[in-house]
Amino acid sequence: MDLVVLAIAGFIIFGMYKLLIKVADTDTETETVTSPSSLKKTELQSNMPEDATLRRHFLTNLKKEVEEELFPRPTCSTLKRHYDALVLAEVENRLFQ
Repeated sequence: MDLVVLAIAGFIIFGMYKLLIKVADTDTETETVTSPSSLKKTELQSNMPEDATLRRHFLTNLKKEVEEELFPRPTCSTLKRHYDALVLAEVENRLFQ
């Protein structure tokens, strides 16, 4: 019985070790990719107008274009939150292209 418990514990520890190595490899890969948040402020604003009012209208129009291409906004609060995150991600994606 003790040998079986030791074997199971060994498999669990080995599995955790492999999982930690996989997570560490994933973390190092994502650090090399340039994300929009790591760009300089001057690079971020190159696609947007400098005036605050024009920038607000530009972002509103971009959000409206993205929402027109997607499905209708859900009524469930959880789905609304996911929908808003999807719209925001697509707006950022288009903004930084």
